[in-house]
Amino acid sequence: MLTGFRISNLFVRRGSLPNIVCTIPGARIVRKQRSFRLAGRDDFCEFVVDGKTFLVIEPFGDNSQFWVVTEPPEDCPQLAKVRDAFRKRRVLFGLLAG
Repeated sequence: MLTGFRISNLFVRRGSLPNIVCTIPGARIVRKQRSFRLAGRDDFCEFVVDGKTFLVIEPFGDNSQFWVVTEPPEDCPQLAKVRDAFRKRRVLFGLLAG
């Protein structure tokens, strides 16, 4: 059962992740980190896609990757749509951004 995926934070920052989420058809951001905030909750972005809640987490608050996970953890068809949006972002940059 797949409930999420990881992306490298080498080329993607906390502040830019909501911009990627906004490119997902049917996505609505519920909560995101405020601008210019250096630290905060590990789960710093919450969004909904077609009725399913997702969290973006930086494990331990200082890690080399972000996790995008379903909440509650369960397999769902919306996960493919979310993952595709992050893959497209990586292709646009031509870098290992996710």
